[in-house]
Amino acid sequence: MENLRKIEQYLRGELDEDDLWEFKKALETDPQLANDLQAYSELKRMMSQTKKIDMMEKLQKIHESEQKKGKFFGLPVYSAVAAALLLLATVGGGILFMQSGNQQQKLFDKYYTSESGAFGLRSGNSTIDQPVMQGLQFYELGDYTAAVNMFNLSTENLMAKLYRGLSYIELAKYDQAIIDFQAIIDHNDNLFVDQAHWYLALSYLKTKQSEEAVEQLNTISSGRSIYKTKAQKILKELENK
Repeated sequence: MENLRKIEQYLRGELDEDDLWEFKKALETDPQLANDLQAYSELKRMMSQTKKIDMMEKLQKIHESEQKKGKFFGLPVYSAVAAALLLLATVGGGILFMQSGNQQQKLFDKYYTSESGAFGLRSGNSTIDQPVMQGLQFYELGDYTAAVNMFNLSTENLMAKLYRGLSYIELAKYDQAIIDFQAIIDHNDNLFVDQAHWYLALSYLKTKQSEEAVEQLNTISSGRSIYKTKAQKILKELENK
């Protein structure tokens, strides 16, 4: 995959501001790059799922070998296996739930990609105050709770709102993410409107607010957003359900 290096740099947040913007524009105009990004992201998800499936298969083998004894590490066989599978589902997000999720969930999983904080960290923008910079650093480290706490110190900063919303997504607090993305859209005259519309649409999909999601996707697909093509694809998939 000739685009692999660029894709890896994007997902790791290693692209500088100019390269990040060029990459996002290329996603809109280069179908191969967009397909490669989707395929690579899907491969990572499949690898994660494979580990869980392997664990489930091992549990099944243990269950079969211990069934005659009637015990499993000192517990009744069936209750122990059920507990183990429940633990696996909880830790891994739930393979069975991922396989049988509704369409909105599947679309969210298909199109959501974590946004890199590199744009803010490397921009050198004088309007970015210290709490926001620290919040971006926590965000890049994956400490989303700490990131939110820092962004809360700069409530009027639009970059803080964007990355707080993204942090809320990572923390599965979608209703709070929706509030931040909508606030950016209401402000209108800023650099983050396209991202806000896109992640707002995905948040609506995740929370099964189909009408609101479609409204956002229509807004994106009728404009000049870098997410236009993706929005059109989601709308088509929703129409063909």
